[in-house]
Amino acid sequence: MGHPARERSGPGPSAGGRKQEGSGQGCGEPGRWETPLNDSVNPTPRLLRRSLLFSLPVEMVVLQAGLCPGLTEDMIQLLSANGIRTVVDFVSSDLEDVAQKCSLSYKALVAVRRVLLAQFSAFPANGADLYEELKSSTAILPTGSPSLDQLLDSGLYTGEVTELMGAPGTGKTQVCLGIAASVSLGLKQHVLFLDSTGGFTASRLYQMLQAQTEDEEEQASSPGAGQGLGRLRLCFVLQLEALQRVQVQRVFNIYEVLRALQELRDRLSQQVVSSMGPLKMVVLDSVSAVIYPLLGGRQSEGLALMMQLSRELKTLAREFSLAVVVTNQVTRDSSTGPLKPALGRSWSFVPSTRVLLESKEATWDKCSTQRAASLAKSPRQPTGIQVELDIGNGDVLDPSLVTPTQGL
Repeated sequence: MGHPARERSGPGPSAGGRKQEGSGQGCGEPGRWETPLNDSVNPTPRLLRRSLLFSLPVEMVVLQAGLCPGLTEDMIQLLSANGIRTVVDFVSSDLEDVAQKCSLSYKALVAVRRVLLAQFSAFPANGADLYEELKSSTAILPTGSPSLDQLLDSGLYTGEVTELMGAPGTGKTQVCLGIAASVSLGLKQHVLFLDSTGGFTASRLYQMLQAQTEDEEEQASSPGAGQGLGRLRLCFVLQLEALQRVQVQRVFNIYEVLRALQELRDRLSQQVVSSMGPLKMVVLDSVSAVIYPLLGGRQSEGLALMMQLSRELKTLAREFSLAVVVTNQVTRDSSTGPLKPALGRSWSFVPSTRVLLESKEATWDKCSTQRAASLAKSPRQPTGIQVELDIGNGDVLDPSLVTPTQGL
């Protein structure tokens, strides 16, 4: 039924896969902001956009009502009329001069600046404290595939974003389903699956859960096995409970993704477990499907939304000790050039770990279910390591070293 999350020996981070704590205690909520978007092209309600105050460069944060207590619409209009439009403009101004020019209370301005500084300033932390926090909050979640775990240095690390990239039909969704099955059944942790392509199939997930409990089912149904019917019922109950731990949310544009992540942040911040239970992994399949439509004529707005999404994924992973998995398409600079992740250079820095999935050769009368998984980016492992996976029946072949892939 899948091995438990491994404990890492030595000075590395703790790998208690069942650990629920470590949501970045002691770290204040990062500053957030709202991207001003055109109502005519943005289907997101105004109330939602006000809640999407993501942590972006403070020099881009525009003063707006509700950003902090005491910052009213009247005050913002007076400040704007005197050239003070952003948080940086405000905190770097001489407040006595501002109070005189804008006919505002000096004490009120000082109170607003104090709150803004507390909300948007970066607080220093020493390396020892950060290391202790890392050890207490990091878990390693097995993927259910021994070879894939070896490729990822024991499994998926919480606090990080892992990307599975590949051409259509290379098995990205199947690998995500397999990981979700392993986490929900083997570790009894909850998974949020954000499906932006309609590729999630509950029946396929159930097949994978059955495959992970196949040995127990065979023992229960073998001749002479005592209490065989009871074991079969137990396997069915375990599979059903694992299915219930995977929450699926259909998100077909960037605004629905951001809203789902904001709602998740609100629940986790308020420690509201509700029906989701202890969440340990978030899957976004796929990120390119919701970003590609924005990278056309209005590329500047699309790029801003993409960076909002990237920061939200990374801060969720870090602050709440979640393993975040995203899928992405691949592209080439030329017909003979190497494969590289889609969405451009800005996105290429977002995932901590990147795995390239490629199809193996198929015969004329049979489709191949074998896939090659290559490590394209990792903070712990040398790139170029490759393993072979069989996404058809869950079998995993022995890993083999290959020449490091270029240009990923």
